[in-house]
Formats: sequence, structure tokens, C-alpha cells
Amino acid sequence: MAAANPSSSRTHFDVLGIARAFHLDEKALEARYLELSRKWHPDRFAKAQPRERMEALSRTTEVNDAYKVLKDKRKRAEYLLRIEGLDIADEKSSQVKADAALLMEIMELNEQLAEARARKDDASVARLAAGVREANAEVWRRAKDAFSAYEKGDRAVLAELAQALILNRYHARFLEQVEAYEEERG
Repeated sequence: MAAANPSSSRTHFDVLGIARAFHLDEKALEARYLELSRKWHPDRFAKAQPRERMEALSRTTEVNDAYKVLKDKRKRAEYLLRIEGLDIADEKSSQVKADAALLMEIMELNEQLAEARARKDDASVARLAAGVREANAEVWRRAKDAFSAYEKGDRAVLAELAQALILNRYHARFLEQVEAYEEERG
């Protein structure tokens, strides 16, 4: 049951043997993950040679890591951009910078949230959160359309996707603050 060592240059899509795309059939993705998990499960290699046991463990880890990223739409989107050389998580990157207007908008939202939290104004916090959720839903609609174009070979949408995913990250952080406030308030 020995196989060639997995290459570190393989993508998560390669590991799972699926097409490189944002739009995935989630049930098919899970089925593929389960199939490979069974194939490489270390228990199946318990009596194998040490090299084969290590290979199975390595493959299992690789499959688990790939599935963990690809099953989550945000992680999958960011991963696709990273494959294309655009790492939005790298805040020191010269290739991917948040738009200045976006940063001002987020800063103003955060100030409004801080003021509402200080006043313990639950209604204002809820209104701000609803606005951000609505804006984030629109970000994902635009991103899904842009990913459709990307999947057809249009790499010109990558910069737009990077900005959308940066905005999504800021929205997520904002909503985490709202969640923390709501937990504090009980």
C-alpha cells in the first residue's frame, strides 16, 4: 500500500483530487474527504512497515488539513488567492493593501460601536451589527460572481476578490466585537 511521498507543492485541491475552484459541491467534497480518510487511516497500516505507517500518517494529516481549509468558504477563498500569490493575511504585503476608503469606513464603524458599547446601547449595537451583516452578505454576493469569472479563466478579478476578502475579514472582526459585547451583557 505504499505510495509516493506527498509533494509540498501540491495544493489542497490536488490532495483531495478535486478541481481548483471556489464553487464546490460541498457534499461531494465531504464524500471525497471521507473516502481518502478511510484509504489513509493509520489503523489500516498498523502492521505495515514503518515507512508505510509514516506515509499513511502524513497522508492523513494532509487530507485533514486540506478538508479543514476547503470546507470553509472564507478559508477556501483566501486559499485560492494565496495560490495566486495574493496573501490577504500578510498585512505587510505590498501586493495586497486595504483600500484607504475601506479603512476609514471600518474605523468609523468601530468608533460607533465603541461609543454604543460604552453607553450600553444595545439597540445601536444591534443596528450596527445588522448593517455589517447586510454589507457582508453583499460582499459575498460580489465575491461569488467574481469567483465565477475567475473559474472561467479571468484573473483580472483577483484584485477585486482580494479587496472583498479583506473587507470580509474586517466585518468578521467587527462582528466578533459585537458577539463579545452581547456575551458581556448576558
